[in-house]
Amino acid sequence: MKILLAPDKFKGSLTARAVCETIAASLSSIAPGLEIEVHPMADGGDGSLEVLVKALGLNEMEVATVDPLGRPIKASYLHNQKQAFIELASASGLVLLKEEERDPMLTSTFGTGLMVKHAINQGVTDIYLLLGGSATNDFGLGVITALGGILEDEEGEALAPIGENLIKIAKIIPPSATYQKTKFHVLCDVNNPPYGENGAAYVYARQKGGTAQQIEDLDAGAKHLCALISDQFGIVLDSLQGGGAAGATAAGIVGLLGGEIKGGFAALSTLTKLPEKIAAADIVISGEGKLDEQSLQGKVIDGVAKLCAAHQKPLYLFVGMNVLPPSAHEALNIKKVFSVMEYATSQDDAMLNPTQYLRQMSLAFAATGL
Repeated sequence: MKILLAPDKFKGSLTARAVCETIAASLSSIAPGLEIEVHPMADGGDGSLEVLVKALGLNEMEVATVDPLGRPIKASYLHNQKQAFIELASASGLVLLKEEERDPMLTSTFGTGLMVKHAINQGVTDIYLLLGGSATNDFGLGVITALGGILEDEEGEALAPIGENLIKIAKIIPPSATYQKTKFHVLCDVNNPPYGENGAAYVYARQKGGTAQQIEDLDAGAKHLCALISDQFGIVLDSLQGGGAAGATAAGIVGLLGGEIKGGFAALSTLTKLPEKIAAADIVISGEGKLDEQSLQGKVIDGVAKLCAAHQKPLYLFVGMNVLPPSAHEALNIKKVFSVMEYATSQDDAMLNPTQYLRQMSLAFAATGL
């Protein structure tokens, strides 16, 4: 019997790989004849690069770049000969700023752009940008200018790629053909458009330090840019699903670099050949820290469940906490859910001793008929 382990991380407790290895070791000790394949997963957020490193044999590259306020820092991305995986937050993230430094009118994705430029100059042809945790609301124009693009006002003067200048831009000169030939894959799992009440500024800019007036101005700037890009290049971004991700960086990459927005799980699933591995398995085990309504919205469990249904494979879940009703389990065609909280004495106990309880859950799973 072949069992595929494809869980997400237990956030704040165990990495996806650690979850896999604990379950694999436990099941192997119980039933030595099992064939167990370890395939840790992620959805494009935290832990995604760790999943990709081993799955794709990637190497780490450290480069000199700048933070969201333009200060020199070093940051790393992963790559092989043709692909580079860059977390926008590594150079343009909110975590790089003190709370009093947060200001979406002044921050930029320029540092991320320097990382993209470095990767392309190394011969990479496919850039995977993992969005999330940005400190910016610059429509991705920092990336564009780092690659050689120019932003001009009505008098032809160059503008810095920061939030407060979005409304002032009258012309965009895109990067050279060298960078236009690169394929940009934008990984995100939000559906926000670039502007409007559900857009980048109104939904995300406050946590980046934006005031009510700044949020209004940033939203107006994003709307202005969508109109400008439509006029200049004939590309309509106004209602682009996911275009508002990372301060509308997704929209900028799509509109000015021909990028394509992809769901994080879908992209990682394809890259790591998860569908083929599920097709070859007899049983699939997935899981995450908390099984709730968000688990059904493009997350790992949702994606794995759909693949299992397509290949008619039984799915079991190992989770930290389960707050989904049985009807939702049926909708996902889950055979059984095993929860750490069924064994732990408290949530603190569950967070501190997850491996102990995963072993007990493995015993319970084995008792179902292995």
